[in-house]
Amino acid sequence: MARTKKLVAPVTLFAAIEQDQHEALRRLAFEQRRSLADVTRDALADYLARHAGALKAGKSRRRTASR
Repeated sequence: MARTKKLVAPVTLFAAIEQDQHEALRRLAFEQRRSLADVTRDALADYLARHAGALKAGKSRRRTASR
């Protein structure tokens, strides 16, 4: 698997997750020979892609409300 490029504008995120979630992420990362951070970034990207419509709608509502 090719290494991905370094992050352009990295932000450190501290989040508490359940022990079973951590174990599942750790197992996936190990099996795929990837870092926990890489697996987490992919999961977050998938989640955001699935909810892109809701995120865009929320942004437009805020812009309209602030006018």
